Amino acid sequence: MTPPNIRLETASILTAWQDGTLSYPDAVAKLTAIKVQAITDNHPEDQAYAELRRGVIEGYRGNYVPCIDHFERARDLFLQANSRAQVLVCNVNIGETYRLKGNFSRARQYFRLGYDSAVEQGNREMQVLAHTNEAQMLLSQGHADQAEAMLLECYELSEQPYAIQHVGQTEDMVRRTWLDQRIDIIQALAQIYLESGKGDEAWRFAREAYTVAEMIDAPLALGFASRAVAQTLSQLSVVDDLGFDPDPDAHFMKAIQHFKAINAEGEIARTLFTQGRSLARRSRNTMAARKLHQAVIMFSKLGMVDDAAKAAEEQLKLV
Repeated sequence: MTPPNIRLETASILTAWQDGTLSYPDAVAKLTAIKVQAITDNHPEDQAYAELRRGVIEGYRGNYVPCIDHFERARDLFLQANSRAQVLVCNVNIGETYRLKGNFSRARQYFRLGYDSAVEQGNREMQVLAHTNEAQMLLSQGHADQAEAMLLECYELSEQPYAIQHVGQTEDMVRRTWLDQRIDIIQALAQIYLESGKGDEAWRFAREAYTVAEMIDAPLALGFASRAVAQTLSQLSVVDDLGFDPDPDAHFMKAIQHFKAINAEGEIARTLFTQGRSLARRSRNTMAARKLHQAVIMFSKLGMVDDAAKAAEEQLKLV
């Protein structure tokens, strides 16, 4: 079994990268050193944690093929170590990556497998993660009602912080995971209510996302929240909240700046796409076409097939 310090060390490297206090090259160097030492010492579970954290980083950067490779290696190594809880984590992460690539059929298989395993193991955190991802997939496929029901279930299930699952986890680590998941759920609900014309509900959830992001105080979370706020402001004529700049493009810019701080290219592309649609809705077609064109290029480069097709479709509407 991996000693707690290896779990903590690899988790700390990931958190430092997410917070912008550790560069990508330095994070990779540290995780690679742990991996090499684990291979030398014949400690497969140590290697698995290094592979798992590297997979998360590559996923946020939009490098989905190596991301899946890292997750699959981590899963196989955790299987060798008979670590069922971590096999579950890897399977849900693989599913999330396939979702981001637009391969929804494979993603669904992993989400269902992950959710069933999480229920069997009594792991509330992974139940929420699996269902949140499946809901976001349903939303991408246009099934807003099903997505809303699943997200509201996740919102309720994650109202209380998670319990420590294994030796080596700390309260701070568990709290961070909980808050990160809350942002995913909340921003997706804001999008659903915005697109269904429920402006007050959309703003309530966008505002809550920003509050949670400020608690985390990390580029990734602040980027997600800024994008949710921008998207909501762009469709609401009046927002009675003196604490916010009413210009949605200012918040889109903030979101992109936050994502650029950690080179989260997939999220930069999604923000450009969302801003392009927002600009088109506000009849700023020239700027909208430019943003959508940038999004198509980035999505295509990253292999995000479904997103690239949607951005190209929106671009054609402006011709």
